[in-house]
Amino acid sequence: MAGASSLGGLGGVGGLGGLGGLGGLGGLGGLGGLGGLGGLGGLGAVGGLASLGLLNSGPLAEALIFTRDGIVGTWTPGSAAAVRLTEDETNMQRWEPWVRASVLDFELVSCLHFVIKAKSASETMELQHLDTSVNPSPGTTLMKITRPSVANFMEQLVFLDRYADLRGDRATEIMTQTGGAVAFLASIAYLSASRTPYTLELLAAAIRLANYVEMRFKHALACRRPNEYSPQVQPIILTPGHGSFPSGHATETFISALVLLRLLQNSTISPYSVLADQKSWALQLMRLASRVAMNRTVAGVHFPVDSAAGAVLGLTLGQYFVNRCTKVTTYDAYAFDGTAFPEPSGGQQPPDDGDFYWDTLFDVPTLSQTPTAYATLVGAQAGALPVASNLILQWLWGQAVGEWT
Repeated sequence: MAGASSLGGLGGVGGLGGLGGLGGLGGLGGLGGLGGLGGLGGLGAVGGLASLGLLNSGPLAEALIFTRDGIVGTWTPGSAAAVRLTEDETNMQRWEPWVRASVLDFELVSCLHFVIKAKSASETMELQHLDTSVNPSPGTTLMKITRPSVANFMEQLVFLDRYADLRGDRATEIMTQTGGAVAFLASIAYLSASRTPYTLELLAAAIRLANYVEMRFKHALACRRPNEYSPQVQPIILTPGHGSFPSGHATETFISALVLLRLLQNSTISPYSVLADQKSWALQLMRLASRVAMNRTVAGVHFPVDSAAGAVLGLTLGQYFVNRCTKVTTYDAYAFDGTAFPEPSGGQQPPDDGDFYWDTLFDVPTLSQTPTAYATLVGAQAGALPVASNLILQWLWGQAVGEWT
């Protein structure tokens, strides 16, 4: 995942660089912030602006000067324009995609807060949602993560050796997924910049939320990468310049898979509206997210426990994101305890052998996240998501759902 410097500015837009086509979202790392779809070609704007002569340039400015001089005529007063409503979510459709992204990010992140819960060898970091309907706002738990001990990580090194045997088979996937996995999602669900621009915008917003949160956890928990524990790991890609735990690729792919699944569930027509088909879509989306996450272990830059923590974080954030978009005023909070993750030396059989198994964390038959011994359900947080503050998110959700009906 990309470093925090790529997130700077969202006005200019720093590492989010295009966002006027959501192009520069490639700086956002694991899924390439949707960079896998080639800049998303405008996301609701006009794709080939250059071919239409709509890009700023010196020659164009000079030509416009001459044209105006030739046609403007005698100056006459303008006509008063109708006043637009203030704080009206329908105005979102009038703005450029990068502007919508800025507004959405503020709406999401301004309700989040981080707290260090324990200063010890295994620190616990807590992500909280702030109930903005109350002043002062009390924080309610959204996600708690306790990092594994050094001994836990050392135990997991065995998987870095075992999975290295797959490098020859997975190298193409691994290299492609460093720049984004959206093309892989698009091979399952029919995503297209021209057909589903708002869906892609929605996924981009979810991925940015995941990126902000995962990077804050990574900074706070400060876990070392596998090649810092052994010189025999020898990753096949450059080791990212931030902490190993939780995995950003896992967080971003699982939040994308869940948000996309919930969109399909909201479809009113076949094939997506049929429950059996929803389970089929869920199975493929979750398998993909798992494969992307585990490819990072194959590459030599992540432990299985990193992927497990990222998956739990992605699924939890994903449902939180969907709830904020759909007028649901509660959400489920989870706690991931890295010290309770199964150890390879325990001699247990899968899924308790210390490896990463996505199907212990998400149940396809019920299409829901499931708790485990190391990923426990903290509980439903009631009344934490006031509807009035989420109209902007609801607007984008509605636009995206409309693309699947």
